[in-house]
Amino acid sequence: MSTDRYTPMHQAHIGRLRKLPAILDSQGLRLGTQYVMFFAEADLMRAHAVKLTSGTTRADVLEIGLGLGVFADQLARLDIGSYTAIEPHHGVASLTTERVLASRLPGAKVITEPWQTLSLPDASYDAIMYDTWPPRGRADKDFALFVETVAVKALRPGGRFSFFHSGTQLSPARQHILDQHFAAWDCEPYEMAAEIVPPAWTKPTRQFLIPIATTSRS
Repeated sequence: MSTDRYTPMHQAHIGRLRKLPAILDSQGLRLGTQYVMFFAEADLMRAHAVKLTSGTTRADVLEIGLGLGVFADQLARLDIGSYTAIEPHHGVASLTTERVLASRLPGAKVITEPWQTLSLPDASYDAIMYDTWPPRGRADKDFALFVETVAVKALRPGGRFSFFHSGTQLSPARQHILDQHFAAWDCEPYEMAAEIVPPAWTKPTRQFLIPIATTSRS
């Protein structure tokens, strides 16, 4: 395990998050007092799931950040082969396994360790969805490390990678990473309907991108 991936900053951050209770209500999931995912994101996650698995027979899917299980719930409506989630918050993993995975994806595997500490088998997934809560100031660096050291190795030829993105444009740093490590990528815009935005909405906008990056088929 590279110390660049799991630094003392990451250890302290994960330690703090694990101390926060996972609380589910009618709007979504909170860690302590902060909402981290909303049921209103279901259609957005549906779009991610469909684009990641379209044209693939019984895809093996990896999700980094199980959270509320909205992506997993949408994925369960599709004909996939397997589902693995990495969720380091034990309370979140337990809550979402009981509420979603046990009935919707009964063969699902949940790993309750930070992705930075794991060694995943090469060429073992057809699709990866990445949605994490990194330490402050580490979002783009962690994204780059995940792509470079995990995603491009764990994906099969022609495999697809996506990630949660709020806003209408990718940063130059993320565009560079996608250009550097994938054969092709594009983004589709998505706008959440104003009437379904929950009262406790914490995102800066109702506009999102659905990025899909594809590895080479050779």
